[in-house]
Amino acid sequence: MSVPKINLCLFLLMMLSCSKEPITQVNEEVNLPIEEPETFNYTSASKYNLNIVYFIPKDVPKRIDSHKRLSEVFLHGQEFFKKNMKDYGFGEKTFNLLEDKDKNRVKIVYVEGKQNTSEYPYSGGAGKVMDEINTYFTANPNEKSSDHIIVIMPVKDIDFPNVPFYGIGRWCFALDYDEMDVKYFGGTSKLSTNATKWIGGLLHELGHGLNLPHNSQKVSDHQNITKGTALMGGGNYTYGSTPTFLTEASCAILNNNQVFNNVDNDFYNGATAQIKSIQGSFENEALVISGAFDSDIPVNYIGFYNDPADDNADYDAVTWASPVNNNSFNITMPISEFYKKGDTEYILRLRMCHVNGDISTFTYSYKFVDNIPVIAFGDKNYLDSSTWEIVYYSSQEDKGGEGNNGLASQIIDGDDSTYWHSCWINCNASYPHTLVVDATETITAKGFSFLQRNGSRKVKDVEILISSDNNEWESKGDFTLKNINTIHHIDLAEETSFRYFKIIAKSAFDGQQFAALAEVKCF
Repeated sequence: MSVPKINLCLFLLMMLSCSKEPITQVNEEVNLPIEEPETFNYTSASKYNLNIVYFIPKDVPKRIDSHKRLSEVFLHGQEFFKKNMKDYGFGEKTFNLLEDKDKNRVKIVYVEGKQNTSEYPYSGGAGKVMDEINTYFTANPNEKSSDHIIVIMPVKDIDFPNVPFYGIGRWCFALDYDEMDVKYFGGTSKLSTNATKWIGGLLHELGHGLNLPHNSQKVSDHQNITKGTALMGGGNYTYGSTPTFLTEASCAILNNNQVFNNVDNDFYNGATAQIKSIQGSFENEALVISGAFDSDIPVNYIGFYNDPADDNADYDAVTWASPVNNNSFNITMPISEFYKKGDTEYILRLRMCHVNGDISTFTYSYKFVDNIPVIAFGDKNYLDSSTWEIVYYSSQEDKGGEGNNGLASQIIDGDDSTYWHSCWINCNASYPHTLVVDATETITAKGFSFLQRNGSRKVKDVEILISSDNNEWESKGDFTLKNINTIHHIDLAEETSFRYFKIIAKSAFDGQQFAALAEVKCF
């Protein structure tokens, strides 16, 4: 009797059906087991934690092992920030993360983009990404843990990424690729140089998302093997390979940051400050700045940023920082710490660190001449303007477009917060704009001081004329104002007596037809 032949496939199927072992589900497409997603228990002792969003365009697959690699990147960065904060006496503070400590993972929110990478380019693509992420957070409000968001986007080609890589307010953008891993730090291979460039870049942009402006190391910092290059300067090209650090000015800002604290306070709910007095001098080979201020929210630190104005970038701003005592400040900055001297224009920015995380910034100008700083700001003995009057203006915004501001008389009202604005509602006023002031008696002045509006429409070029009768006028010259929000001075060639003075505004820093000024004074 012959034995019937059994189809091999049927035989195998029968054997599997009878097996008492559990069956592993198979992904028929790639013939690999389908793994159940790993679960994590994320916790944090803080109310506010950094939001990490991995945004995946439609045409780019999620990068290999991105959760593990990026967790290690952020934990590495967290320790870097903590060390620097401790070194300056701010304690072991760093950016808070939702973390599964047992598995060494941090919470990363994965959001699938609606479009391909080409729709999210470096130039202009951030807004689309932010819109989609905001939509996600609106639908999933419990997924958002603070006001600070870093967005990571996987790229197809690391040599030609073309995705957003910068900071915008409390948002910042970086990228990911398969080999972006802290294990490559310290070598000379392309994997190592890429790790420094892109992980260092990620932490640099994270600094912007944590409220940090650019700034550079001092000369002595760069020579110090424990410091080296400031992260918020060129440190995105040194992190992980050569010494890199945070400046004290950066740490002073982070000290009040929302995600660097574990208190249940309100942050970024508004703060204002006003400089009451300021003095600048050159003493004992150092630039000395002192003064006093008022503020509605306490200020605990001030950063002093000396930014060379010979370029349009602030990466080379050399910084100092000082704690505040009774709303006053005093800082000594040796010029040996400056890289650029010679004949170099400088912008000095005072950044006041409010305890609610807000920052008030005041800008002044000075310059080096033959390697010596020449101070062009500070208090003057201003002439009394309480009886001065505006006797002519070419236009003013008196139709409510500037709220309680806009009137020509507000340039002599002694209030730094008010301003004149040229007419723009239902009118077509354009440069030149003219204002004439009657001092009501003959005055003698050495110069004029100008305070720009703390906002847009700053005036660039002006002509100053004087008169004894508001009829015959003498020009004292054409001058270029400063694109800053603090008072600055124009010295006349010689002390001059007059009753009337005329200001002819000829151009604007923004190139538009509109003009605004807060105050004009004589000294």
